[in-house]
Amino acid sequence: MHDFNRWLLNLLYPARCCLCGEVVAWREHLCDTCRREAPFVLPPVCDFCGRSSDKCNCRNKSRAYERCVMPFYYEGVGRKAAGILKNQGEVSTVNGLAIEMAELVRREYGGISFDYVTAVPLHADSLRQRGFNQSELLAKALSSCIRVPFCPLLTKIYRTPSQKEQTLMRREANLLGAFDVIGDHPLRGKTILLVDDLHTTGATLHECAKMLQIYGAERVYAVTALASILKKEKNDV
Repeated sequence: MHDFNRWLLNLLYPARCCLCGEVVAWREHLCDTCRREAPFVLPPVCDFCGRSSDKCNCRNKSRAYERCVMPFYYEGVGRKAAGILKNQGEVSTVNGLAIEMAELVRREYGGISFDYVTAVPLHADSLRQRGFNQSELLAKALSSCIRVPFCPLLTKIYRTPSQKEQTLMRREANLLGAFDVIGDHPLRGKTILLVDDLHTTGATLHECAKMLQIYGAERVYAVTALASILKKEKNDV
């Protein structure tokens, strides 16, 4: 599309900040306020969970994925962005978050050659109710940014109880056997970039990465748009 056509389209459908939803200048994806005050994940970061070192509580718990990275925390305008993403699938939010995720992938995973980008799936009932999978929207937009093919490699076999307000042990128990690999894409020896909207304990990413590895994937790396800040739990072992 020519620049003039993009400019005209932006007059009719102005770009919006991917976090707060305010109108932004053409070709921008963050407003000035969010560039200054957004809950960015700042270095130095944990080499495993991707959170800033002072907010890391993962204790390098064994996971099937190699690492996870994310640009924002799930607080303040990050929480607002998560709501827009999950409930509306707003294009500006999806594309803006994908741009931030792509920059992070290039910086943190720059020496890695990915074969596929894939997304954490929703159960079919949840997909029908919502009408879209926000993680898949992010994965497709990210795929375009980093020029790695998107492939839907996973399915969610059964609905699981909400992960909210659950301890780490219960979160993991909820998800055992919930995912499987679909399609006939050859995974043996492949390196996969797994995408989700929110990283909390990593239980969902772990189960998805585990299934990809069972079917032959050599390595799985993860990237999410946001991360919750973990609190220590008595049952978090």
